[in-house]
Amino acid sequence: MTPPVVSEQEDAGSIDSSGRIKVSLSSLGKELSLTSQQAKKQERDKDIDDSSLPDGIKDILKRIRDLKEQIQQKLMELQRVQASDKGSEAEKKQELERVQSELTSLNAALASAHAMLNKVMDDIELGGEGRMEVADLLMK
Repeated sequence: MTPPVVSEQEDAGSIDSSGRIKVSLSSLGKELSLTSQQAKKQERDKDIDDSSLPDGIKDILKRIRDLKEQIQQKLMELQRVQASDKGSEAEKKQELERVQSELTSLNAALASAHAMLNKVMDDIELGGEGRMEVADLLMK
């Protein structure tokens, strides 16, 4: 397989007005990155897929994992903003408020997903063994 031809302009990247280097990925690079992310997600959720639980519950468990991952990323972003000494205090405050607002939304979505999981388990009258399996998967 021969690599696609990329113009020198595309390959070199550029420097933005703040002096930061901006690198652009080719469409092939973006596709490979997405494929890698999908493979990681499939590996992460293999235990859920291999469980004996109904598909609806599996989907909710995967959604909960996604939300927990996003919350962890936002918490790290919040710490970076708090530790940053760049920009004015007003800009920093605005950035903190934005990240905190996103965290609030993600936490609300997580609470909603947990409520939906409980409702589905009740609706299908999932037994004790199934509930233990759900609890085990939630802790991972």
